[in-house]
Amino acid sequence: FVCALKSCAGMRAVVKGQEIHVEVERMGLLKSNLILGNALVDMYAKCGLMDLSQEVFDELLDRDVVTWNALITGYVEHGYEEEAINCFDEMGLDHISPNATTFIYTLKACGNIGAIEKGEEIHTEVEGQGLLEQDLIVGSTLVDMYAKCGSLVKARQVFDLLPIHDVVSWNLLISGYTEYEHGEEALRCFEQMKVKGVSPDAVTFVCSLKACGSTGAMEKGGEIHSEIERQGLIETNLVISNTLIDMYSKCGLLAKAQGVFDLLPVRDVISWTALMAGHAQTGECEYV
Repeated sequence: FVCALKSCAGMRAVVKGQEIHVEVERMGLLKSNLILGNALVDMYAKCGLMDLSQEVFDELLDRDVVTWNALITGYVEHGYEEEAINCFDEMGLDHISPNATTFIYTLKACGNIGAIEKGEEIHTEVEGQGLLEQDLIVGSTLVDMYAKCGSLVKARQVFDLLPIHDVVSWNLLISGYTEYEHGEEALRCFEQMKVKGVSPDAVTFVCSLKACGSTGAMEKGGEIHSEIERQGLIETNLVISNTLIDMYSKCGLLAKAQGVFDLLPVRDVISWTALMAGHAQTGECEYV
């Protein structure tokens, strides 16, 4: 039953999962087997049926950290952040200690809805367990939470404490600076990242190009463009190409924007809109 329910969760085969649930209930296994109960909570959560996931959860005589994590993860992944945070609080009342997974998803919930006070409480718990130095994903999620809440000073402080800085943690910091219009700081991070020997990926390029567009840093944008061309990403990654068109348009370099546009093997509404916006911005309305 556990293996079959995991398959249902992976395939989002909720009808088959419900059939198995009926059979489990008929055999009286739900209340006597925690692993099976956890698999059911997780199956419904992954299928987005959080009411049913909560119902099964409430029926269980025993719960462990896996049970709580399945419910919290489901709530976060389906956009019920407040419910996830409530579960985190209730978990403490149930005397179940959170683990790295619990912290990661609850911090994601805090970042998504800007619940910085709860995020700071969790930060204290994370530090108390020594996870900031031990678990890079927990540390990176903490950086992301502060960045999404606009607390960029704290995001940088946490980032500086991480024992390892990989492309994901750099991207989270750069994205936060870009999102809150600290473009120059985002570009400084981009340079620091390369000096440290971390290779940028598609997310890095997109965020850095947005920073160039918002600050008018056309020379830096041109350098990033050259790097993107060397990696052959213009023809293969439409998101990067669209951001490049947008960057040149915002900097008033419409010939360069048009040049990138002409190279695209596929164009979508974002490609066209970025180019049109550039022409409109410079008053060339006949080209729009």
